[in-house]
Amino acid sequence: MSLKFTKNQELILNFFFKHQDESFYLRQLGRELGKKPGVFQRDINKLVEVGFLRSEKKGNSRFFSLNRNHPVYAEMKSIFFKTSGIAGTLKRELAQIQGVARAFIYGSFARGEEKADSDIDLMIIGSADENKILDVISRLEGEFGRPINYGLIGEPEFKRKSVGQDSFFENILKQKRIELV
Repeated sequence: MSLKFTKNQELILNFFFKHQDESFYLRQLGRELGKKPGVFQRDINKLVEVGFLRSEKKGNSRFFSLNRNHPVYAEMKSIFFKTSGIAGTLKRELAQIQGVARAFIYGSFARGEEKADSDIDLMIIGSADENKILDVISRLEGEFGRPINYGLIGEPEFKRKSVGQDSFFENILKQKRIELV
């Protein structure tokens, strides 16, 4: 099986990874993606054919949803999450803010245990302007439809707290993390 996707297939999969617990009919998808259904119907059918999406008929409508039982679901989710999903977007945005020395996601997202209503736990280390960070966080919360709980801490304080002087930071550093910057 080849894992090469068209631009529309990437767009569709990225959308479904953002809305993992939901199903959508074709016109609804068109509205959400800002495209006419005819433009991507062939791509949807191909994703159903290879098993990445499920198709279910309800009344006169055909609903599509992510197939969480696909053998490569976990790997695909990880790839999309790190490239075009939340992590990839945060990485690109935070890299543009001067003073961000390090940033990582921790908690349920980093462990791959997030649910539809999970928030995103983000730690930012450095001397960045908090107003610039707030602008990015606010915009991305709207884009992803999830709250982003962030902590901003200076490098010296982070080093001090991470060497056994703060159980919260010790705990975070023992957990799985997704390094962004």
